[in-house]
Amino acid sequence: MRIAFLDSWLQSSAEGSGTAVGLGGLVQALRARGHLVTRVAPGRPWPRTLTLRRLLFNLQLFARWRAQDYDLVVGTDVDGVFWSSRRGGVPYVVAIKGVIAEELRHEQGRTRLLFQALARLEARNARHADVVLADSAYCRDAIVRHYGIPAGRIRLVPEGIELARWQRVAAQTPHHSDGATILCVARQYPRKHVADLLRALPQVRCAVPSAHAVLVGDGPEHAALRALAAELGLGPAAQFLGAIADDDEVARCYRRADVFCLPSVQEAFGIVFLEAMASGLPVVATRAAAIPEVVPDGQAGLLVPPGDVEALAAALTTLLREPTRRAAYGARGQAHVRQYDWGVVAERFLAQVTPWVGAAPAREGAGAGFERGG
Repeated sequence: MRIAFLDSWLQSSAEGSGTAVGLGGLVQALRARGHLVTRVAPGRPWPRTLTLRRLLFNLQLFARWRAQDYDLVVGTDVDGVFWSSRRGGVPYVVAIKGVIAEELRHEQGRTRLLFQALARLEARNARHADVVLADSAYCRDAIVRHYGIPAGRIRLVPEGIELARWQRVAAQTPHHSDGATILCVARQYPRKHVADLLRALPQVRCAVPSAHAVLVGDGPEHAALRALAAELGLGPAAQFLGAIADDDEVARCYRRADVFCLPSVQEAFGIVFLEAMASGLPVVATRAAAIPEVVPDGQAGLLVPPGDVEALAAALTTLLREPTRRAAYGARGQAHVRQYDWGVVAERFLAQVTPWVGAAPAREGAGAGFERGG
């Protein structure tokens, strides 16, 4: 099958977070199965403002790109907003990765206004698609609620993880920690609530004095989080590593930790939870959005009410003080995450989109000005 993914988002995992990881993983898994897959992306990083670059990319798609080289076109979030199978003559699927209308509830000011505009574009994109892909039941329900898409037009395809790579890193990096390391990996947006972890840390340290947090990632909240850590007097108990471009080094960070914690209040899926489970780490997170679908509460981790710093501190303390439970949760998480291997997820993707693919012959019509690659 010849598949085009329309993708103007940031493509490195350090900058593009879960969306970049998810699209890249699926593309590679499909290629490994013999499919001809192209990520159609902006040819150059201009304009400098990402939103303007994305809008220009989509306008150029509408004006100049031809889809007849492909059997299927897959839009992502707002990408492909001016496209449709009726215009392109090729089946058109839209994968909604985050439901912008949900994300904007956690933003303020100009960012909130920008997200409101992007949510309208995302809704338009979904309405013009032959079928919409959601990565969780929570995501599906949000699409129905915000965008008015009938549930019958939405198919579930979860995010995935390349387990072979994580197993390779594990073999090269034996687990080594001090029994007191809490790891948090996140693009630091307001909805991630990383501040809740920092506020919980003094309470955790009352019971486990050596407890400390290692925070990997950057983002709009990074400076505010550093300021909060200073205000709380955390000092070396809060280590900010920033964004790490080397994916293997991020995997090694998991191997040096004892507990993974991300107290996010809005996750359409949450690939970092798969990474934690693949690494054998117990998870502490919230009972919010799609997280309970991904992390089995009381089996692979402990889930607490969103925004409840006291409960978060109690859960972290429990796991740090009980190494036997940590090990049991880690083992269950490793078993649970096998169903999300990219090979399994790619087959699920193909099962959902294949019924829409016709057998029309390819014709000339590549889109000049766009980058093909991956």
